[in-house]
Amino acid sequence: MPSSIHIPMHLDTDRPTKDVEFSELGNLDEAVEPFAQLIRKTAHSVRLHCTIPTGCPSSTTCADLHDLHDLRTRSLLFVHNLVESLRASGVPASYKLHPANCPMCIVCALPSGLDASKVRAAAFAAVQNAKLDLKEKALLADLQDGFALVIT
Repeated sequence: MPSSIHIPMHLDTDRPTKDVEFSELGNLDEAVEPFAQLIRKTAHSVRLHCTIPTGCPSSTTCADLHDLHDLRTRSLLFVHNLVESLRASGVPASYKLHPANCPMCIVCALPSGLDASKVRAAAFAAVQNAKLDLKEKALLADLQDGFALVIT
């Protein structure tokens, strides 16, 4: 059973606050299928918006360039495996990579027309505010506008 943490998060000032539940899915190999199943249930096609870490300023989970390289490698492999799984089940999937100066990768599966940068920023802020000290974990966030997977 995945562990959970509730974090209040504001995506839009016009909407009420929603407590975001982060569920730990374990390692990335274990996280592909549960995340893909959620996407399959909610979308006929999907575009994934993925942050790719370019630096890790003052982070306990990303101490040096080797950690940064490992995080980028694991994140890119996860995105590739997720897209492959979705396409194999008949869901057209694509992705867009966004460089980010943060110690995690955030993969957002969002409906078209939504500003992905707001959701990425909100998910990142929620994890930072929770002061989670996790390494090599996958955290699933059920946001108001879609799902996000945080890779540490």
